[in-house]
Amino acid sequence: MAENLTYLEIAYKILGEKPELKQMHYRDLTNRAFELGLIESDDLIVAGNIASSINADIRKSKAQGAQSRFISFGKGLFGLLEHEPKGIFADIRNKNQEVKKQLLEALHAMHPSKFEELVGEVLRNLGFENVQITGKTGDGGIDVTGELIVADIIRNNISVQVKRWRSNVQRASISELRGSLRPHQTGLFITTSDFSKQSVDEAEDPYKAPISLMNGNEFVDLLCEFGVGIILEKVTIFDLDKNEINFDFPELTETDGKEIEIFANYKDRKYFAVYFSPTKIIYENEVYNSPSGAGMKVQNGLPVNGWRFWKFTDAKTGKIHPIERLRKK
Repeated sequence: MAENLTYLEIAYKILGEKPELKQMHYRDLTNRAFELGLIESDDLIVAGNIASSINADIRKSKAQGAQSRFISFGKGLFGLLEHEPKGIFADIRNKNQEVKKQLLEALHAMHPSKFEELVGEVLRNLGFENVQITGKTGDGGIDVTGELIVADIIRNNISVQVKRWRSNVQRASISELRGSLRPHQTGLFITTSDFSKQSVDEAEDPYKAPISLMNGNEFVDLLCEFGVGIILEKVTIFDLDKNEINFDFPELTETDGKEIEIFANYKDRKYFAVYFSPTKIIYENEVYNSPSGAGMKVQNGLPVNGWRFWKFTDAKTGKIHPIERLRKK
């Protein structure tokens, strides 16, 4: 490897390039490392080694009760812990993720014809015209058809098959849809589940008619983008402009750079977190910029004075104190 960097060091370097991306597939990560000359090859073996190194680091850190620098989002996607939302922003993200899960479950419970109509509505929002719900009368299992017109010249006819499945779509279903396409038609397969690797390979076969794939999470993202099935709520967040007004803020200690295990009792349960500094508390692998933010997470959003809520055990005396003692007097 160039520059004698380990796979973990290479991954950290690439993922740190663009914090706004939040996550990157290990194949894209490998390709970028090859472009920068950090590795001598971008083949599947090297890519697999990088992914394995990251997963091993995450497992090792968890076994040691520590926190890895890396986060796995599943399906080969990785990111850095330092790029994750913090405090109230993490709470908002977690809330949105929970709503998306509930929305996906609602799709599974929806009547098939209603789901087809919903797909048609999404296609209209995407700019398709002449959208028709074919349903049972469709040819070869095609449920929805539409036409994307570009500059009043280019017409892209699309045929959509819709499946409210919990199990992954297999290769045979992709082949069936392709066999139903007419000349100059494009296929789209939408499912509330996901696609097997074989079905993805079949859809991406360059020597056959193109088939696009949309899994349940991607469909839910579109629903949220168009405000379908959700209520958009605005949140106003205030922050101090220290450049505008000269505030005299008290300094807080850093506990000599050593993390301290802290805990809290709430509703007959004991919760544990790690205190690094007054602006860095880790609870359930999330970084919070205040003890109160972490405490609100425990109490499901209820306001709390985190300095009194969280406690620690004094290593010298064995006595338990609120973590406000860690603040500089």
